[in-house]
Amino acid sequence: MKILTNQTLYKCSYCGRKKLSKKGCLLHENEYCSNEFSPNRIKAKRRQEECKHEHKEMVYSYIPGEAVQQPDHEKCIDCNATV
Repeated sequence: MKILTNQTLYKCSYCGRKKLSKKGCLLHENEYCSNEFSPNRIKAKRRQEECKHEHKEMVYSYIPGEAVQQPDHEKCIDCNATV
């Protein structure tokens, strides 16, 4: 986290988004930042590598030009990875 000079703004050190409070900036960095080197993404990758993908659900998508859905792929409920 970088504190910008002469301002009361805080900047995310991974993606560069500006936040108004220090707590908000830390929360963004640890939970919501979409940069691949942020702690949020590193935790998600580690969680997907360790997951055994036991709980799956089918994801459906629309057929082009139709109003009917068809099975597309399976997704793990625990780690949100495409299986």
